[in-house]
Order: sequence, then C-alpha cells, then structure tokens
Amino acid sequence: MPSSGPKNPKVELKPEAIGSFFQLYDAHTGTRVHLIELGATVTNLWCKDRHGEFKDVLLGCFTPVHFHKPHPNFNCIVGRYANRITNAYFMLNGKRHRLEKNIDPHHLHGGNHGFASRLWRGTQMGNKVTFRLESPDGDAGYPGDLEVVAIYELKGSTLRLEMTATTSAATPVNLSAHHYFNLSGIQGSSIYDHSISVNASHYLPVSDQLTQLGVIRPVDNSPFDLREERLFDSQLQMRHSQLELAGGFDHNFVIDGDGFRETARATHPATGRSLVVRSNQPGVQLYTSNTLSAAGKDLVRYGKHQGFCLETQQFPDAPNHANYPNAILLPGETYESVTEYEFGVV
Repeated sequence: MPSSGPKNPKVELKPEAIGSFFQLYDAHTGTRVHLIELGATVTNLWCKDRHGEFKDVLLGCFTPVHFHKPHPNFNCIVGRYANRITNAYFMLNGKRHRLEKNIDPHHLHGGNHGFASRLWRGTQMGNKVTFRLESPDGDAGYPGDLEVVAIYELKGSTLRLEMTATTSAATPVNLSAHHYFNLSGIQGSSIYDHSISVNASHYLPVSDQLTQLGVIRPVDNSPFDLREERLFDSQLQMRHSQLELAGGFDHNFVIDGDGFRETARATHPATGRSLVVRSNQPGVQLYTSNTLSAAGKDLVRYGKHQGFCLETQQFPDAPNHANYPNAILLPGETYESVTEYEFGVV
C-alpha cells in the first residue's frame, strides 16, 4: 500500500529564533513542504517514489530550531548577491564599493549576515507563502535600499519560487535558493547513484580560490558536458583540473536558450524519484557538497558528496566582468527570478 505521506514532526518551535512556520500540501500528489521565516528556508520536502513511499529529499538541520545555528546555507535564500565576488569589491559608475570579506579576501552569499540569516516576514494564502525582506543602504557594503519579495507556491508536485526586488540606487542583485537535494531520501547517503543533466553548452571555469576567471568555456570533451544524463559517480571520477580544484562540481553553467526554460534534471534510478528544474536565469551553479561537514537530519553527520545543489542565478562576480550578463538593478526597474522544481517518478 502506498504511504499516506509524512507526519508532522513534533518539535518545539521558538518564534524568536526561526519566526513563523508554514506548511504547503497537495492532497492529490501527497507532496508536502515545510518552511520557516528564518532565511525564507524550506526545511523539509516530502515526495513519493515509484512505490508511493514518501521521503524527505532535502538535507538540513535536525529540527527547524537548529536552523538558527550556523549551517552551510541549507535550503535558504542567499543574497544580496549569491556566490562569490572576487576580492570583495565591485566598480559601479566609477566608484569602488567594498563588501564584507567573509571568505577572506572574498565575499560570498551576501556576507556575514546575508539574507540566509535574516528573519523574513512571511504570510500564507492557500498553498502559497510570501516572504518579504528589506535590506538597507550600505548593507554589507551594497548601495541602495533593497526591497525583496520571495513567493513559494506548491501546485501538484511542482514547487515554484518567484523572487522580485526593487532598489533606491543602482546595485548588484543576485538572489538564489540554496537547496541541498538527495532524491534517495536517505540522510547521509551519497549522490553517486544519482544521474544529472544540465542544459548547458558552456560553463565558467574558476581559480584555485573558486573565483571567476572571466572566461566562458565550452563543455565539450570534459566532465562538464552534462547535456545528456550522466551518473554523478562517473563524472566525479573523471580527471580534470577544474574538478580537482573544487573537489567536485562547484561551477556555474551557462544555460542554453532564453526565457523560462529547462535548466537541469536529476534522477535517482533506485527509487525512481526525479527532479526537473526550470528557470528564467542565465546560469545555474551545480554544487556537489564537496566540503560538506555538518550535523543533519536523523542525527547523521553529513559529509562530502551527500547532496547536490542546483542554484539558478546570475553569473558569479558579474559586476566585475563586462562579458557576463548585466546584474545591476536600477531604480525604477524590477529584478525578477522564477524557478520551478518539479518532482516526479520515472
């Protein structure tokens, strides 16, 4: 008999630590999503396998309260600028803007107190949760007052994330969701038995500090050619200087095509669970948890290559590279990022 779905976890929620708790549920598919205001974080996501068994396919903290403690950005929204900005500065209109150096000498995911550690204001209507956040002028060194809205909506087995932002002054903006997936639903298991494809003919190689070289390189004849589904195991074992630098994939792929389109897909053959990601963003950061070491769900200790991230986003360090897509938001404009995560069975 198929499982009737997950039970609500019995945990003591502390509003002063994580804010309000939200639940999205689709009665037809049984897909269930839990969220908290801290970091606009998805704490759990249950979907079924080919036998109808539901498992949580996200890595994360042991209880929602533990998300208040330091963790590797599990399933939260990162910003004001996701990914790395080299040497923690950018030039804009002839002025040098210095940012917080939280991976000295560089800047990562918005600094020491980026959006992942902020308490957003959430409201729920039906199967939709709207999170709002205000980032003041000078926040982590960024110019302009920024107002951000992030909307999670569950329809069937598809979780949609729509993010918008407006600013009072020109500023770089790059918001991204940092979900850690493992489609087996087994906490602490590797992703080697997952297959992955990315709709990209080019990728962005990195330095030995994982910063941008400003080069856009074809994926041909390399482990980065994921235009057809490949097992993580086979790709991660390939000899390539870029994989050796990062200990796996920690690279931005240039998504083929324009507009809202398929970005990537992943499958866990043993259970049949699948994930299709679609987005309107120019790039996606594929990260294979190369340095992961954190306490997690089911009291396990997470390690290397036990989750994968598909972070749809602008190009890393774009304000410092004229050949990258423009990532500067101007007053009167609206930043818009839309990503869908469709969970299925193959």
